[in-house]
Amino acid sequence: MIVVTGGGTGGHIFPCIAVIAELRQRGYRDFAWIGERRGKEREWAQKIGVPFHGIRTGKLRRYFSLKNASDAVIVLIGLLQSFFLLLRLKPEVLFSKGGFVSVPPVLAGWILRIPVVTHESDIIPGLATRIISRFASAVCVSFERTLQHFPSRRAFFTGNPVREIIKKGSKRSGYEFLHHDDGPPVVFVVGGSSGAATINTAVWRMKERCMHLFFLVHQCGQGNLRSDLPQELRYRQYGFIGAEIGNVIAASDLVVSRAGGGALYELGFLKKPSILIPLPRSASRGEQIANARYFEENGAARVIRNEDLNEQVLYDAIDLLLSDPEQLKRMGQRAHSLCKKDAEKEISDVIESVRTCKRELDRSRNT
Repeated sequence: MIVVTGGGTGGHIFPCIAVIAELRQRGYRDFAWIGERRGKEREWAQKIGVPFHGIRTGKLRRYFSLKNASDAVIVLIGLLQSFFLLLRLKPEVLFSKGGFVSVPPVLAGWILRIPVVTHESDIIPGLATRIISRFASAVCVSFERTLQHFPSRRAFFTGNPVREIIKKGSKRSGYEFLHHDDGPPVVFVVGGSSGAATINTAVWRMKERCMHLFFLVHQCGQGNLRSDLPQELRYRQYGFIGAEIGNVIAASDLVVSRAGGGALYELGFLKKPSILIPLPRSASRGEQIANARYFEENGAARVIRNEDLNEQVLYDAIDLLLSDPEQLKRMGQRAHSLCKKDAEKEISDVIESVRTCKRELDRSRNT
């Protein structure tokens, strides 16, 4: 059996799904998923037919907070839950996608001598990954620069898995979904599944003046749709784009996005130039800022600080890039070059290697 742990956001959930799919192709059939009991990962595990086990989980903070004490108790409860779960499941390998929910299962796995393989999506590893890596047999990273944060003998540059709906994205299907002909360039603005207030505000204030320049597609987040802004000839507003997301990105000439590691890999896979607006430090640990800076330094994106964003700044950045099609093409190619292909296969190779080493060690102990 192989147990996966991780969740909370798509950036943690989708790589787990991709790795499970790859391992299934290799003949593995016995899986389990440990996640936050009320997390989104429960629904996704059920969708792909993997038994789900929910645990309590608390947030780990680098700064002083009274919640640290109560969350420490919750983490301890999660550790005990994970210990008895893993004792019963007896997995050969535990694959951790990181995040706070992964810490208790990894600690429990270490106590039970279950080898751990973990994966980090961002340039700068988060606190959870830094903790987990101390107990992991192998650490997989999305970007080559991240290798410097871990011991070389245990760190592997595998890339970040890309969802199948992205890989199968079709420009023609995207045009059909958007009811768009092959006319003005398509600019897709996305702030994540729940949206982003600063990005939404800038887009709504900008949209009237850009209709003559480009076709604007706006994913504003679930619950953020504005009824006073009906669909127009060159403006499409969506709360959340599900199964068609790969087609919409494929149809886009330029994407405006946050800068999570998973999102950058999806843009890179489809060779899409982008304007990145990373989460500010006030709302994150700075990982998106580092991701965006890495892409900009390598000529793969243009970056706008969240603090500097308004309708004029966004409009000017889009207008400047669309005026230079050759630059757009180069940016897309550079983004593609920064992202390693077949990450789910690379990660699965590492998992199989760790599993083989564990079997050989157990065999030597029994002889």
